[in-house]
Amino acid sequence: MDVQEAGMARLLLAAPDLRDTTWMINDLPFLKLCEFYEHACLRRDVLRCSTQRDDAALLKAEEECKSLEAAAIAYIRERQKFSGII
Repeated sequence: MDVQEAGMARLLLAAPDLRDTTWMINDLPFLKLCEFYEHACLRRDVLRCSTQRDDAALLKAEEECKSLEAAAIAYIRERQKFSGII
């Protein structure tokens, strides 16, 4: 599994109502969002498991993950709305 697929899997776990949208497998902007999302979540996971806690960095990483997740979900919903895929 590559980074884009991992990001997509993580995103679909966060938003299960979007699982039936198959067009996104070939959508390059969406796949790039998934890649950024996965990298952000991996950084967050590393900070969560670190023995030396850096709460400020962890909060920043959490915000970045949530922001990218929201952006990806909004992208899917907008794309569905304007392409008639609903």
